[in-house]
Amino acid sequence: MKFAIANPVHGIERSAGLSPAVALASRPRLRWGRTRQRQRPGRPRYLMRGFPILRAYVILATYLAFPLRAFPQEQSGLTSDLRQKLATTGVFFRADAPRSLRNADDPALPIVLEIINGVERAAHTTGSSVSNYIHREPLRLEGVNIYVKPTGSQHRFTADPLLLGTSHDFSYDARTNGDPLVIPDRLEKTLQAPRQLVQSYLAGHYLGGPFRSADLWVSFRLLDWPSQDFYLRVNLNAAPLPQIPHWYRGDIHYHSGYTDNPAERGYPLDVTREAALHAGLNWLILTDHSTDLSKERYQAELEDVKRYRDSRLVMIRGEEVTTASGKEAMLTTVHMVVAPSPENPDLGFPDPAHPDNAVILTGDGSLSSPAMPVKEALARVAAAGGFAYAAHPFDPISPLMRGGRWDLEADFLASDGKQLPAGLAGLEPWNRATLNTADDSRDPFCIHPHTEASVCFQFDPDADQYARLEQGIKLGWQPLLARGLEEVASGAGPEPNALRPGFKAFLAAGSDAHGDLDYEATLDVVDFLGKPQRGLNGYAEDNALGRISTVVYAPGGMGARGENVLGALRDGHSVASNGPLLVAGFDRNGNGSLDDPEDVGIGQEIACPLKSLPPLELFWVSNEEFGAFESIRLIVGTRAGESQPVEVPIPSTASLASPGLEPFDLRQVLKEGPEEWKYIRLEARTRNSAKEEFRCYTNPLWIKATGE
Repeated sequence: MKFAIANPVHGIERSAGLSPAVALASRPRLRWGRTRQRQRPGRPRYLMRGFPILRAYVILATYLAFPLRAFPQEQSGLTSDLRQKLATTGVFFRADAPRSLRNADDPALPIVLEIINGVERAAHTTGSSVSNYIHREPLRLEGVNIYVKPTGSQHRFTADPLLLGTSHDFSYDARTNGDPLVIPDRLEKTLQAPRQLVQSYLAGHYLGGPFRSADLWVSFRLLDWPSQDFYLRVNLNAAPLPQIPHWYRGDIHYHSGYTDNPAERGYPLDVTREAALHAGLNWLILTDHSTDLSKERYQAELEDVKRYRDSRLVMIRGEEVTTASGKEAMLTTVHMVVAPSPENPDLGFPDPAHPDNAVILTGDGSLSSPAMPVKEALARVAAAGGFAYAAHPFDPISPLMRGGRWDLEADFLASDGKQLPAGLAGLEPWNRATLNTADDSRDPFCIHPHTEASVCFQFDPDADQYARLEQGIKLGWQPLLARGLEEVASGAGPEPNALRPGFKAFLAAGSDAHGDLDYEATLDVVDFLGKPQRGLNGYAEDNALGRISTVVYAPGGMGARGENVLGALRDGHSVASNGPLLVAGFDRNGNGSLDDPEDVGIGQEIACPLKSLPPLELFWVSNEEFGAFESIRLIVGTRAGESQPVEVPIPSTASLASPGLEPFDLRQVLKEGPEEWKYIRLEARTRNSAKEEFRCYTNPLWIKATGE
């Protein structure tokens, strides 16, 4: 979470003698990421993720274009805020902690602290080109205090901070011989708060423990600055995520500290590893921006990956590559997440002209920094044996970077229109696990007693992850799946003339988190007049690492370097989930398992007479956190499109988990229509006691059932 503005309510009330203008100096992370869908007609909203430089452009332009009289009277203070923010561009604070602690082997609650005083100048982006004009005086940090209370409005923070060392003044005492720590440019520090100490603190100050969930108030204390306060919520003893043997949960789209530019940044890999294990993940693909990397930085990232990956968490070095759509248009910049070869995960993507350079470097897509064409980037990935997924393909990045959408004909398909371009495996329309947003980017959970409920987390139809996902399925995945059913001769194997589906396209999910362990702080800069306070102070989304995942089938284990994870992602042996799991397949030998070589699973195909088609075997699992299964829907796809979903019966005794494989007879469903290749896919929905909905989407199985 959270680059954040010094909140006028939370910061100033503890900062006597400082004007509100001084307190408005830190920055939320700008989402210069996505166009949020379902906006008011004719008013698309563009978001920026990260921080000050590009936001300063918009603030300056708005200030010059819209004088004081352009704002309602009650918002006239915004003008002075604008002036102050321009004067303090380049400073922000961040505090973060995992939303859920699922790793029972880690005795600590990690609390991430970050202060940026100035801006990153190394990235090759438009914002970096002007960052040399921004200079800051050093900040002087005395310390950071952490206060803890049980979750719930009936509890209040005490005046006693959680003491993590010998100091009686601060949880983290930054002083040396009484002198504050001077921060000329950057401070990055992770405090390790013993979980037992946190529970002892709660037991000593509050009745009713032990407590499962706690609220944290993290307060930076600086000389000549107001306190900088953040409010986090942590599940101190979360249950493991639902699991199925041989299925491994991970994130295909995560940004580490190697994403570092004037708009956004992630965390170092040691913090990333600890947080990913607490989130319940088994693997992680690091998709740092092609605009932030260099040959040397990419090699350094590989050395970091080797240092921190192990059998519990496999880290894989990939990239998020900024590319230019092949469609002729003004807004052409699109992204793809690229993964390395399953045969050699550490290879990267060598440049044929310079084989020692394994990184794909691109511009940011703006007029002054052109991006690499989509097909050129895919050819580079394919030449290295890797593969790519179209990232948030219908959720454009900022118009400042000429953000556009992936085009079905120009980008998703090869020139003949009958195949995917070499190197493209599918698309990632389930991007960011956001349902709720909050105007208060510092306290979206309404933890501070004076926070108004209207500015805290509420359902936001514009940000709804399910609406965005369904749109991506409709606009991209369904048309590609239908086109892929056009039959072609296999050209290989014992039956080279046998007809097979022309191509397959797979679905993936990724958090697209940049750090973001508790929640994500975001800034809406272009729709400034629609909601000016969001344009100045940012807002929060309930997306975070671990809240959305791709789960892969790897019966041989993940592989020491993620070889089997990558193979499963390339071949579509995966499901996408934000909690519950549903898998399916054909048990060809009837032994009650889907793990035998002759079995047919997700991402694979089966051809046989309809009367000989074995039942589809389903297995599902959830837990109390995600709730019981409300529906399992089976969808049949043909070249003409998809059928109406068929509801799969869920036994009343198996709403949380199936006791074993549950058979479903497909023959009645498949008997209609021509004898040609079809696909089936499944969607599952659960609902917990808090009425929250969770979902799982499988990749297809391809079926050709004949009448013989």
